[in-house]
Amino acid sequence: ATAARAPVPRAAARSRRDGAPKISARTRQPRENKRATLLTAAAPPEGPEGATAAPAPERPSASAPTPDAANNVIDSAAAATAQPPPTPKVAKPQDADPNSSKATKSRAAQYMRELINRQVKNNKLSRAGSLADSTVLRRKGRLKEQDPFIEFIISLFKTHETEEALAKAERWLADALAMPPNKRRFANIYFQVPKLGYFFHPLPLRQALAEYDEFCALTKRKYVKPNFAEVRHVVNIAQVHASAKEVKLVTFDADGTLYADGKHFEEDNQMIDKIIQLMEIGVHVAIVTAAGYPGDSKKFEGRLRGLLDSFKENELTPETRKRFSVMGGECNYLLEVNENFELEFVDPAVWRDQPSTKNLYWYAQGEAKTKVEAFLDRAEQFLKDEAEHLELDYEVMRKEFAVGILPQSSTVYENLEEISIGAMIELSDAEVPYCAFNGGNDVFVDVGNKNIGLQTLMNYLDLEGHQTLHVGDRFTSTGNDSRVRDACSILWVASPDETTFFMRLLYRDIVNARVL
Repeated sequence: ATAARAPVPRAAARSRRDGAPKISARTRQPRENKRATLLTAAAPPEGPEGATAAPAPERPSASAPTPDAANNVIDSAAAATAQPPPTPKVAKPQDADPNSSKATKSRAAQYMRELINRQVKNNKLSRAGSLADSTVLRRKGRLKEQDPFIEFIISLFKTHETEEALAKAERWLADALAMPPNKRRFANIYFQVPKLGYFFHPLPLRQALAEYDEFCALTKRKYVKPNFAEVRHVVNIAQVHASAKEVKLVTFDADGTLYADGKHFEEDNQMIDKIIQLMEIGVHVAIVTAAGYPGDSKKFEGRLRGLLDSFKENELTPETRKRFSVMGGECNYLLEVNENFELEFVDPAVWRDQPSTKNLYWYAQGEAKTKVEAFLDRAEQFLKDEAEHLELDYEVMRKEFAVGILPQSSTVYENLEEISIGAMIELSDAEVPYCAFNGGNDVFVDVGNKNIGLQTLMNYLDLEGHQTLHVGDRFTSTGNDSRVRDACSILWVASPDETTFFMRLLYRDIVNARVL
């Protein structure tokens, strides 16, 4: 039986209400100090998590204030009035020294507290925060919560305690991965979850639950079982631990993952430091996005202006600079950073038209382009017909390998979902590989998909799926990240804040793995 806990004083349990207004967009602040060089020579002392050594302290952010003062890209446009930028706070002792007495037992618990506090502040909640408070989840609701593996774990809660359910899922997944790939479909978990998809690593779900339990006390709750967002976080933490030992490539979706939908990479984005940290320890970073601007690298640069400016200001070495790529148009354009810290297109003959990947891009070769035009004509006609049927006021955007509709007046998310699902069904017999997806503010049909993009990028860098981790927010049936599951390991996030949270964990895990 579980020992009864000592009662917590009511005053100590009562959470403070934060009535501070949201921080509006800030003007650019000069940076006085260059980023400190990553220290890897000396091994850090043994950390508070048993045998796991604590990595070198995270460097002070040169591009964003501390999490308590940082301006979240989500909802920043909704701030009522502009306010002067806050003075960056000095890092707390427990952040600088993971072995201090004030440090939490688990980095996951510490980072999760910061994530929840940001959601409370950004959403101006006058109650305790919840993992389901993400602006994206609140706006899109149940339509964003679709995942066979997570739903399977949640179903186990009906007959199992929380620890038992996660232990069973971990064991069954490990049993499947121990089988030859061509026989895994006969594993028990695939009988239970036919649409499970491909996994590249066993997941330490029990370890992740123990870390997460320090903050959310999932295993101590009797009447309220873990919800979808909580299980998703546990699975993500387990994936971070599993991938950290051999990850060489981390790819990100853009909108909703690195910055808010329809926004750009601003200079105060928290992810700038995380991306540079990963690049400096030898991890290749790429942004894989649906946005495509054929022949116009400046438009790509405009979306990533804050990040590229930070590369330049921190004087990244040529070796580090080459560890960044952009895959645009799902899979149709590859860009890299040149010596002037500008994006430039890579010749398709170098990365696309290789013997191992040329067959994936048959649609971009010679006479096949007529099939692409016919496909886009068909897709455009369907999108227009469906939009008129739903009485939407819209505009059509046509590109080299994409066509989409952009509502010009307010509509509901479910209508966009209806159009995207209809497009998937209508075009299901198409010869051309495509991706029809709900972008949150629009619906697009792209020629190609991110699965092709990831396969091609991994081939270009001579990497494999178990060495790659993709972070995105669109893994539902109508999301353009869903096809990536078969190419590499994935992290499903609901906001840029969550992306930062998991990248902090990943960076520390990678450094720990190399030290040990």
